[in-house]
Order: sequence, then structure tokens, then C-alpha cells
Amino acid sequence: MEKEQIIIDYDKDEDILSLSKKDRRAKFSQEINLPDGDLIVDFSSDGLVAGLEFFNASKYFPQIRKVIKSNIKAKMSVRYGKNAIIIFYAISISKENSIIKELIISPYSKKLILEE
Repeated sequence: MEKEQIIIDYDKDEDILSLSKKDRRAKFSQEINLPDGDLIVDFSSDGLVAGLEFFNASKYFPQIRKVIKSNIKAKMSVRYGKNAIIIFYAISISKENSIIKELIISPYSKKLILEE
């Protein structure tokens, strides 16, 4: 399982929360349609997860609109399997003192990502 420093960005106007691994740039994105909004998994040029983007973020994290960006903390780790990845993330919104912990399981083929 890999752990790296996370850069957090929240756009209140667009209601998008982005979690990006500090030293990774997105080359390829995979969209996952969820009931409350889309989730984008970004991959870097080496085929590893570079970050997550939550569209309609306030539906996942209702208290997010009430805090300033600097009060949002996040952790993310990824476990790579042969045909799937498991992304663990935790979001802490200090004003509300709440922590949301979730995981995402997604199909994954490093070979296909590297071919993109």
C-alpha cells in the first residue's frame, strides 16, 4: 500500500473536491458514476493513482461548504491488485470535527493505462 502527501482543493462554485498526490500529475482519468455524483480517478504516466475528484462533493461531505479549505485534511492510500485497485481515503473537516472514511474499488489494468 502506498501513502503520499495529499494536496486538497475545494471549489465551492463548482462543488468539486480534489485530492491529488503531491508529486504526481494526471495523464489519464477514469470516471466512476455514483448515485450522488461522479467520481474521477486520475492516473499518472506510470499507471499509478494520482488523485481523486468528487463532483457534487457536498452530497458526499455535507459539511464541506461550511468550512474554509485550510480546515480540510485528507489521507489517501492505494492497494493495487491484478485487476482492481482499492483506494482508501479519510477526509477530516476540523470545524465540524468529523472524519469520513471510505474506500473505492475500481477495475484496474496498468497495461491499458500505460497504453493510453
